[in-house]
Amino acid sequence: MAIVTTDMVIKLIKAGKNVQQIAKKYKITRQAVYYHLDKLAKKEKQETEKYPEKPKKDYNSMINWKIYNDGLVKRGEIVFEYNVFKKWDKELKLMNRNKVGARYQYPDSFIRFLAKIKCIFQTDYRTLQGIEKQLVALIPHAKACADYTTIQKRLGKLEVNLEIFAKDKKQIIAMDSTGLKTSNRGEYRMNKYRGVRKKYIKLHIAANIKNRQVVSSIVTDELVKDNKKMDDLIDEAESSGKVTGAKLDRGYDSKENYWSLKQRGIKGALKPRRTMELSKLLQEIEKIQIRIKKKELKNKDPSQLRKQLLRMEELKEYLEDSDQWKKKKDYGQRWKAEGRYSVFKRLFGESVFSKSMKEIKNEVMLKVNMMNEFTAILLKANK
Repeated sequence: MAIVTTDMVIKLIKAGKNVQQIAKKYKITRQAVYYHLDKLAKKEKQETEKYPEKPKKDYNSMINWKIYNDGLVKRGEIVFEYNVFKKWDKELKLMNRNKVGARYQYPDSFIRFLAKIKCIFQTDYRTLQGIEKQLVALIPHAKACADYTTIQKRLGKLEVNLEIFAKDKKQIIAMDSTGLKTSNRGEYRMNKYRGVRKKYIKLHIAANIKNRQVVSSIVTDELVKDNKKMDDLIDEAESSGKVTGAKLDRGYDSKENYWSLKQRGIKGALKPRRTMELSKLLQEIEKIQIRIKKKELKNKDPSQLRKQLLRMEELKEYLEDSDQWKKKKDYGQRWKAEGRYSVFKRLFGESVFSKSMKEIKNEVMLKVNMMNEFTAILLKANK
């Protein structure tokens, strides 16, 4: 006898068959057919209660499409910003002042200009030199053409800092990290020729959930854990506006991070890991509270226990009602950090072309700055 599934029963119901006909076809009882129908009804009810249907957003009324389209065009103008050529002589004069050794022939702004072209079009250095030759021939202000090795070496020497094009006095940030490959070779080549797995680098960011600007960015190797970089990301974000709230996933879960958020006065939505069941957790909380009182009576420092208690109390609230916790903390806003990575990888790909860590950091920072500038232009389209 063939196994009858709920999908098979539903398919026949939609085809106009009744319960008796379905039971006869599969040689099962009518109660068995009703079992599948009840199972489907319960599933639909659960989904409706958990995810109530929301009215669809009318994006045509939310977005000014003329401004949005103009913003997409503006992105090309940003990449090919020719003002760098007008300051060629003045910038070189400043760079070569008191310089020991060979003089610079190309200003840093010109190297940044070429790096932007390489990042957005994902070309190799030799192709970039060909593009440069054609541009220099057409622009009178440009004095010379750099070869591909010079471009590569100068890119590693640049000092590239994070640029933010829209700031708020107070901001709520969302944090996350993603991996970027240091090699663009595919899995086929690695398996075919038994290649050693290339290490990847991690990009840690904090994004302002209101204006979508990346307000802090750190590049590390793959061994650095997310929870070790939370304080560094917040410190950098503070330079562009007071951080009043933070949305973080389980990767940042540690008692030190919960304590740090509290000490900074930041309303944190840090999702805890399920390290124990609720019943056992309640017992542990009670034990820690007793230990804290004993230490206080002996005039000892109970700070480590308080950090542990703070994290357990957050876990308790989450385990009691995770949906209510997410709603209370507005945890859904954390997706805006993931959205930044989606934009980053669609614009620039999932790998880096630089080899040394210094060059990789400069490359990634240039890409983040470009993304911030593109985002600032496109957000003007929102009404």
